[in-house]
Amino acid sequence: MKSKRVAVAMSGGVDSSVAAAILQKRGYEVIGLSAKFWGRDNLCCSEPDLRDARQVAQQLDIEHHTISLEKIFKKKVVDYFVSEYLKGRTPNPCVVCNRFIKFGALLEIADEFKAGFLATGHYAIVEKSEKSKTMVLKRAREKNKDQSYFLARITQNSLQRALFPLGNYGKGAIRELARNYNLPVHEKKESQEVCFIPDGDVASFINTQAGNGCTAKGHIIDQAGQILGSHPGIYRFTIGQRKGLGIATGKPIYVTGIEADSRTVVVGEGKHLFKTSFRAKDLLWINRKAVKKSLRCKVKIRYKHHPQWATVNFEENNRIKVTFDQAQRAITPGQLAVFYDEDRVMGSAWIDYVME
Repeated sequence: MKSKRVAVAMSGGVDSSVAAAILQKRGYEVIGLSAKFWGRDNLCCSEPDLRDARQVAQQLDIEHHTISLEKIFKKKVVDYFVSEYLKGRTPNPCVVCNRFIKFGALLEIADEFKAGFLATGHYAIVEKSEKSKTMVLKRAREKNKDQSYFLARITQNSLQRALFPLGNYGKGAIRELARNYNLPVHEKKESQEVCFIPDGDVASFINTQAGNGCTAKGHIIDQAGQILGSHPGIYRFTIGQRKGLGIATGKPIYVTGIEADSRTVVVGEGKHLFKTSFRAKDLLWINRKAVKKSLRCKVKIRYKHHPQWATVNFEENNRIKVTFDQAQRAITPGQLAVFYDEDRVMGSAWIDYVME
């Protein structure tokens, strides 16, 4: 199915609204799809956001539908989020949402509306490789707005039908386009927090969701194994955290490790956060066929991390070992490692555990 009919995931924000307008100007038949993901007060697609999306659709004179994806969002994103924190890992819900919700469940709904494509307001570029005839995911032109990291788990089949019309624009240009199109959201602020935790209190959210599953206490120890204090649960910590440790040492200390089995939080000085290598699991290539014993590429270990040169060694069962040329700060289990060849996203894997 390759029609000029495109479904745009409209959150009620500036980016997705301008994405719809751009595609309409390019001659696509645009329909807007706004999804209810989680409760009433979430930061993405809340009731006010849905009203904004409907208003933008009316302004553009396009068809608009609101759909409920709350059950699958709870199963695929919220439950995963809570489970990872309870394991002492730091999850990335946006990556999972893009894979299973936007370019999973929402793409299936686009089929019901006979849409050949699904577009979002992400800052990234997707184009067809003339050599391989597959779709290539690339970083956005404005690198400080690039969101290809969050899209690195999308499958080739989904990328075949993905459109990212903002990839060649900067944020300032998008604001200007919103004003030129007379969109009512042109000055709307961006949401920066986890969309289903509006107050940003992750610990309270996990307490509510997990109940008795997150009451296990444990020790906080230093690099030598000396007990410095106790904590109410490992889900309250992430690698690199400095605030909220509940202990005083007279100098800045950070979370440097979380040992889930013993419910132990390890702390140390800033220098102890720097590590060179890690192992990762669930390797997924976007359009790479041949797998060698090793690969030289740039690797990004979180969204705001600048990709750094590393050697990737392939192991069994879709597992890899990544060794950076230079030690990196706060490599965190649960986060996604994304591999780049210049601006092209090659693939990704979930960081499993960190070595020296």
